[in-house]
Amino acid sequence: MNNANIDPVRHDDLRALAELEGPVVSLLIPTHRGGPETVNDSRQLKPLLDDARTQLADSFPDADASFLDEVTALADDEPFWQRQADALAVFAAPSGTRTFRTTLDGQAQVSVGEYANLRPLLPLVADDQPFLVLAVSQDKVRLFEGDRHSLSELPLGDAPASTDDSDYYTREPEFQHQAGDTAPGHGHDTGEGVVRDSFLRDVAKSINTRFTNDDRPLILAAVDEHRGGVKDHLPNVQLLDDTVSGNPDQLSEAELHEKAWPLASAEADKRHDDLLERFGENLGTGKATHDAAKISQEAEHGRVDTLVLTTLALRENTLGDASKAADLDAAVAHTLRNSGTVDVVPTFNEERAAGAIFRF
Repeated sequence: MNNANIDPVRHDDLRALAELEGPVVSLLIPTHRGGPETVNDSRQLKPLLDDARTQLADSFPDADASFLDEVTALADDEPFWQRQADALAVFAAPSGTRTFRTTLDGQAQVSVGEYANLRPLLPLVADDQPFLVLAVSQDKVRLFEGDRHSLSELPLGDAPASTDDSDYYTREPEFQHQAGDTAPGHGHDTGEGVVRDSFLRDVAKSINTRFTNDDRPLILAAVDEHRGGVKDHLPNVQLLDDTVSGNPDQLSEAELHEKAWPLASAEADKRHDDLLERFGENLGTGKATHDAAKISQEAEHGRVDTLVLTTLALRENTLGDASKAADLDAAVAHTLRNSGTVDVVPTFNEERAAGAIFRF
């Protein structure tokens, strides 16, 4: 995921695209990361745009098609096509155009409707898992937030940056001298242990307070002797059992991301499994349904908490009905507009394209 030509697609991007007012033209174009094939990539755009204009004239006869001019101009932008990934997603509406260079695969497709066709992009977000990383050694503490695409460092806040920064040394003298009073023979080693434990406790308590209501999993990067001192003081944080082992001081930001992402990704898989279980529990109670018409209606009214699509629902050619595709695009848009969640699972127990869990 370190390719500079890949544009991360995040939840906020989906929500912004869901707000586009129709008509919206949605394009997906397979592309190449380099070589002579990039010339042919650009040649795919013209016939897709011709198709889009035909659909636009049929479905929105009063619409001014000039909003497609910006997309048309891309066909002659040679440097643009030389900086691609595996597929280009384009969303054009009277309010503006957005493009995303992605890792998607599949055939070229175009659709025109009241809402953007976000379904091809959904797996890029559904399989993501925002997470936190706490890298701890006695010499340095670092805090990060990340997702499948990147890791970025956060300010530590009131957490000590090292043992030298711990407030252990400012506490009452009798507490400071606990180690010396109880040390058998070589009290220096025991004293260092008390300082270390106090430091780790200070770090953990600061993180625990700061992220009490944060549902992102926290991944600990530390040597074995430091893990317990941190874990014991994080009761309100979703701390993962699996950790990044070894001295984190020796790991760059990119290396930390490479080691932490598989642990976060496993949490995304668990989330999908839990979602299917929750859907099954609610089905038949009035709080969940497979009924596409009901899903579309309730999404518009803001009742859908979680919209669940299977891979069957992601492409038009598997739905077999343009009206079903339009209904799903509307359901996705309304769910996102009303602060709901859209997730993707491989399949339901029955061959259904979609399901929804209601808020009430």
